Amino acid sequence: MLVDTSDSSRLGSTADVMSPEDAVMTPGQRKSKAATTSEPVLEPRSLRERFGGQHQPRHATPLEPFGLVRVARAVYATGLSVLCLLTVGGAIVMLLAWQQERSSGVLLSTQLERLWDLFDLLAAIERIVAFATLGFATFWVVMATWNLNRATGKGLHPVVAAASLLVGVFGVWIVGDQLVGEADNNLAKAGGIAVQAVCLVLPLLALQRVALASEAKHQSVRFSFVLAIAYLALLESLGALSTIDRTTEIDGWGRTGANLVIVVLVQALGALAANEAGRAIEEGTQNRYDIRHRFGESLLASL
Repeated sequence: MLVDTSDSSRLGSTADVMSPEDAVMTPGQRKSKAATTSEPVLEPRSLRERFGGQHQPRHATPLEPFGLVRVARAVYATGLSVLCLLTVGGAIVMLLAWQQERSSGVLLSTQLERLWDLFDLLAAIERIVAFATLGFATFWVVMATWNLNRATGKGLHPVVAAASLLVGVFGVWIVGDQLVGEADNNLAKAGGIAVQAVCLVLPLLALQRVALASEAKHQSVRFSFVLAIAYLALLESLGALSTIDRTTEIDGWGRTGANLVIVVLVQALGALAANEAGRAIEEGTQNRYDIRHRFGESLLASL
């Protein structure tokens, strides 16, 4: 007698590959389970993960930071010092005009023309030095962030950090020209200065992030931000090389010269704070590299 064992063999083979949980499922349930387990579910990335200024590090071993970053810092610190000296020159011009007016009682038209020609020359040089300093400062931000990624394996975007500096500075420039410069009362001018302070928050956050990642002292970064706000307030209220010209109503040559002296003091403190902030980030990055490098060497030696 022949017995058809095809069904039983099929059942046996199915039982061999089927778990007890699958055995009690209907064919439709088994298909849905197979579909969900065979295809992984990809979680959508948030906007912060995609555009938050981070990327995957390209290396796991620490790489020595480039020494070019110190040269860039020295150049932009020199540029800030030159800006201070130019403001000092403007203050001297105003004080000399005040002294001449005191001694002779009046300034001749030829003397005024020479005075304003010299002041305009200082202002033109200041604009050139300011743009050059901004370029080197941007280059320093790129190099400092890149060195941090090399030394620590972090994933900070150098371009995002540099772009925040440029956006903040040009935002301050546009707001000063469109809002503060056109303000007809002190309240509107104060509101424009507040908007300028908001623009400066962008580079502050970027540099603060780099400083925290390098485990550097970041008080100088915050102090630079405070001094930048103070400089903007003095720039719009008292005046400076970039805001005073021959069409400006001068409230006394001596008073204008004294105001420029106050401005240059804030400029000097800001230059020192910016240089200290850069140096702290560079030293923090170097320390992080030294620690990781020595730890890697000791780990290899122990194997």
